[in-house]
Amino acid sequence: MIRIALCDDQRSFLELEKGMLERYLSDRKVEFKCDIYSSGEDLLSKGEVISKYNLFILDYEMDGLTGFETAREIYVLYPNAKIAFATNYYDFTREGYKYNAVRYLVKQEETFNAELIECVEFILRTEPPKTLLLELSDGNIEIAIDDIVFIKSEKHYIEYFVKEKDSTFYIRRCSLDDALTELPKHFIRAHQRYIINLKNSVQLKRYEVIIKKSGKDTIRIPIARNRFEEVNRNFCLIKGEIG
Repeated sequence: MIRIALCDDQRSFLELEKGMLERYLSDRKVEFKCDIYSSGEDLLSKGEVISKYNLFILDYEMDGLTGFETAREIYVLYPNAKIAFATNYYDFTREGYKYNAVRYLVKQEETFNAELIECVEFILRTEPPKTLLLELSDGNIEIAIDDIVFIKSEKHYIEYFVKEKDSTFYIRRCSLDDALTELPKHFIRAHQRYIINLKNSVQLKRYEVIIKKSGKDTIRIPIARNRFEEVNRNFCLIKGEIG
């Protein structure tokens, strides 16, 4: 799921912007949540909860805190935030480049929709999703992707085992291949029946991986012989990135 925060003191523009995003993401069948805020102060009042957002789109000129001032405070709470600015002007002062914006969007009706879509496409390509919405038989549940320890296939269903909750698991009617397409690169098919989260893998042995469940508890997952080299290569790459 991608989460987007829109912040603008013009309510009519907020609704227009949100409508553009909802149509585009719905057509692409991307799970999303789009929240709107009428001021920088309103957005910042949420505190550290704002770290759930994959993208912030801030109006450059707002009453109260400006877009730049709001961005400065966002970075204090969430240093890795992805921020875009929306403006009525083509030219930005040098100050704008201090904020490492992913995009500057000009509020011209004939170009804004295309610029907005391109900005969201960039985030979808570069920002891995943080949560996954599972459609279960008894309702929907949203889980943190990095909390998934492993996924196991059981006939026509798959079971998601989640960190700190591995005494329970979530069952979904889906194939492992389809499940893998929803996950970032640190998830890999290790076996005909298993997808593993390499970030939670603590040791790789010949034809099995040891995965941390919770606390000091671990579990051993088999690796198919024909998949061992690929799993081993990706295990080394992931551990190098997060080490």
